[in-house]
Amino acid sequence: MRTIHKYLLAVFAALALGAVSVPKACAQDVDYKAYSLFVYNFVKYIEWPDIQGDFVLGVVGDSPVVKELENMAKTKKAKGHNIVIRKISTPEEAAACQLVYVCSSKSSMVKTLNEKLKGRSVLVVGEREGLAKKGAALSFITLDDDVLKFEINKNVIEQNKLKIPAVLSNLGLPVL
Repeated sequence: MRTIHKYLLAVFAALALGAVSVPKACAQDVDYKAYSLFVYNFVKYIEWPDIQGDFVLGVVGDSPVVKELENMAKTKKAKGHNIVIRKISTPEEAAACQLVYVCSSKSSMVKTLNEKLKGRSVLVVGEREGLAKKGAALSFITLDDDVLKFEINKNVIEQNKLKIPAVLSNLGLPVL
């Protein structure tokens, strides 16, 4: 079992360290499957205090990533729980989720979500760069060489009572 765990960590590390190249030309060229793979790996490696029932992944806004997340949820589990994708539009709905994915079109909601979810075990993931500085726990960033990475706000992760393993934490680009 440890060998499988080490292998999976190595695969995730390869993904996060640059194996995923994302064109920046225009929105329809973005590889949203890569985004969904990252989200699934966040789900696998981050620890929530106690999950009851389904693992609820809420999505705020519209993005092609929704289809990829729905496809992923059909075949994958989160810590032994079924993954349910829900479209949400308010912080109150977000409170019923374990993970909230904020699409670029709704990035202005990150600050409000952070305030309303403070202290709750909800991981907020932003679709675009800079959202970790505004209160998301994690946000995607595309580097100059078109490599998809993620920013990490360790303070938000800790305040929301989530645990992130060092191997994953060290792969993210920290924000203050």
